[in-house]
Amino acid sequence: CGSTFSTEEVGDRMMEFLQWLEDLRFSAWIRESGSIWSYPLVLTLHTVGLGIVVGISCAVDLRILGVGSRVPLSALRGMFRVMVYGFALNAITGVLLFMAAASHTGVQKVFYVKLVLIALALVVAARTKAALYGRGESAQSVPSDARTLAIASLVLWVAATTAGRLMAYL
Repeated sequence: CGSTFSTEEVGDRMMEFLQWLEDLRFSAWIRESGSIWSYPLVLTLHTVGLGIVVGISCAVDLRILGVGSRVPLSALRGMFRVMVYGFALNAITGVLLFMAAASHTGVQKVFYVKLVLIALALVVAARTKAALYGRGESAQSVPSDARTLAIASLVLWVAATTAGRLMAYL
């Protein structure tokens, strides 16, 4: 038979894990070294990744909504691959930033809200790509469901970015 844990025991184990993660030498180096190659570089790269993912997503969304309608949708298809690279950069640097402050960040509800919003925004981006280019050819016109996806994407990215910024103040 399996053992069961109380909510309090799970919380205690989680805090032990978060503290262990934060106490790793690498985590401490990121947080405390003062080197430009530690926290400043990781945070800068995280910001660059954010700019790539959210910037491209917003550009595609705005194009779908009619801004820059002279830009053919086919010209934006390759940008989804660039978004993947930007997200990979954000995921790696996000883990590093989390490690540096795990015991603080890991207990913030807004952190988990941010993660859910990002996951939803990525699902919307994948659905947008499928709506525009799902049959293999380049979209010539904007499918009606793509407009709804574009609005959802803009709302989700604004909310996720806001949640990320709120983490510094809560």
